[in-house]
Amino acid sequence: MRAAAIALLALATVWPRWRSAQALIGVAAGGLLVASVWDASFDGRHVQWAVPIAVVAAVTLWWSAPLAQQRLAAVPGGAWWVLLGSAAAVYGCVPETDHLREVAVVVCAGGVAELLLRRQLPAGAVVAAAGLVEWAALYGATGQARALVGGLFALTPLVAVAVVSGASRWRSACTAAVWVVAAVVMARTGGLADSLPPAVVAAVVCAAVATVLTAVVVRLDRG
Repeated sequence: MRAAAIALLALATVWPRWRSAQALIGVAAGGLLVASVWDASFDGRHVQWAVPIAVVAAVTLWWSAPLAQQRLAAVPGGAWWVLLGSAAAVYGCVPETDHLREVAVVVCAGGVAELLLRRQLPAGAVVAAAGLVEWAALYGATGQARALVGGLFALTPLVAVAVVSGASRWRSACTAAVWVVAAVVMARTGGLADSLPPAVVAAVVCAAVATVLTAVVVRLDRG
């Protein structure tokens, strides 16, 4: 199911041509992504609240990854290096990490390919890699609420780059750096907390600080 979920996410970037239909495929991909880790992270555990969040996260990655790739076009392999930062944040908070080595290899391969080719890979490839990183976060959390919060927060950097509209190369790169650092800090604080409440508090604080810093970056760029 993991492969089917990732393939559907990639497919939704190019087919069908109707955006609403693509979004529905993204929802289906998110559902399959959750189903692929159900036994490892959700079955018999009190973390079902994360299921709709994980599905929304998959759809958000489908929307944001191509935009982030466009805004980081001037940075060779830019979107892939941001994804690598997200994978590092996931590694920093989930209890199961063996699978993350392979995920890191895939993400690094995408970045290196763009460096060597001097052109960007198709958007579907970045979306597929983003889906793989989300799967790694959900699977690695093994049902621990604090790790789910940390792992899902680790997916925010690409989204932040996509949300910052009209971004210059400098603004996009700085936004990506701010949110990758925020994801790593969150992973090593709230992502390692003893329970869910402190993890949520840490996520809110890290998001607030990163948002303020992003606003400063935007203001400086406009100035």
